[in-house]
Amino acid sequence: MSVSLFQDRISILDYFHKHGLLVSPSALNIILEKSMGQLIPKMIMPDMADSGYIDEKTVRRLLRGETKTGRNDFEVYLPDIKVNSSVEDFRQMFVNRYQKLSRIIATSGTMRGSTDIRTAKKSYGEIKVIGMVSSVDTTKNGHKRMVIEDLEDNLQVIMMKDKGPAGELILQDEVIGVVGSMGKGPGDPVMFVNEIVRPDIPYRVIDETKKEPEYVASLSDIHVGSKTFRESDFMRMVSWIKRSEGEAQHLKYLILSGDVIDGIGVYPGQEQDLDIINPVEQYEKLGEYLREIPEDIQIFVMPGNHDVVRLAEPQPNFTGKVKEIFPENAIMLPNPHTLRLNGKSVLIYHGMSLNDMVELVPGANFSTIGKAIDEILKRRHLAPKYGGKTPLIPSPNDYHVIEEVPDIFITGHIHSHYLGNYKGVRYVNSSTWQSQTDYQKMMNFAPNPSILTMFDLNSKSTILKNFEQ
Repeated sequence: MSVSLFQDRISILDYFHKHGLLVSPSALNIILEKSMGQLIPKMIMPDMADSGYIDEKTVRRLLRGETKTGRNDFEVYLPDIKVNSSVEDFRQMFVNRYQKLSRIIATSGTMRGSTDIRTAKKSYGEIKVIGMVSSVDTTKNGHKRMVIEDLEDNLQVIMMKDKGPAGELILQDEVIGVVGSMGKGPGDPVMFVNEIVRPDIPYRVIDETKKEPEYVASLSDIHVGSKTFRESDFMRMVSWIKRSEGEAQHLKYLILSGDVIDGIGVYPGQEQDLDIINPVEQYEKLGEYLREIPEDIQIFVMPGNHDVVRLAEPQPNFTGKVKEIFPENAIMLPNPHTLRLNGKSVLIYHGMSLNDMVELVPGANFSTIGKAIDEILKRRHLAPKYGGKTPLIPSPNDYHVIEEVPDIFITGHIHSHYLGNYKGVRYVNSSTWQSQTDYQKMMNFAPNPSILTMFDLNSKSTILKNFEQ
């Protein structure tokens, strides 16, 4: 029988019957709707013959050009984040941060041959040291002064106002390399800086392969349960994914990077702004939406400051009760987290530290958030300055250090949308699915809602789909 004849219900059912296979009504409807007659022979594979049944998931997988052995390739490692912390954890977190970042800095060409601070204080000529910034200020003569420390000692460092390094943005608690010379004074030795070296991201080239596109899509700050949740826009996006047309047929992964519900008690009087009061019912509503997503698309869900986990970062995974609400193709993640998708490293962070970075980075604001994201990547730390508006809980392991250079960096939180590239690392501050709130009106900030960002894992192609109506 010619494959060109597989265009009507009777001929399709007859073909499957001859091969001992049953087909579900929903799968049959998709075959007819998409004119998939030419793909029917691909369904007659040993693993399908063994099962004797073809369902909707099988058909959608074939529609995307996959065989059963060509499943989405992803790796998830879920760390055991401590629930309670101690004073010792506070010390260990900074030690861990220093050790991780100093190793990265020490391997750069400029900092090879660096010494510890105690030895540097006894030395002359050009010196290279690595330390964490414990304080930074400006002298009465306009010079920048800071104190850096390693695990054994500390050192006062001066950046003369008429030299290049004086223009550097220095943040308290960041780890830096310093190249300079020692000077003797009435007190402790002082180092005069010639160069500042950061862990930074090395330049990288985005691979361009001849493979079919494989997209990872990003969205954030859905705020299900809020009266300002843009449900029609969100469902328009879901319908577009379900149709599996155009770029949607190559969508493999969907990432929700925090604030997936609006929660309760996040701010005073929030209940007045809610359509759904109970957070569990908010999650149940989101679960209904996500069940509309085809099962062969892997979904990842991360908490944010509105979700029902602790506010302080790193935020642990959702509890078992919440996990049970979501469909089987959804995996819950802690915040922050790094995924490996088809061999690519994807760093996901809800983004609460962006509130601090906007105030710390000259020229950064919620509309031009790329300036702040660039500085985060340069310092290889998601929350370079401890404290401020970012609630951080001490942990023996500093989960905010960017140890592995990401191929893609996804963040959210501020309800803006910004697409950028820092030294070959593609990044996005993902769009919200909530209309402007009263607080945003007061701050004169208008969000960029209802945009789905799609990164191709096999090329440098990035696609934006706007579902705002």
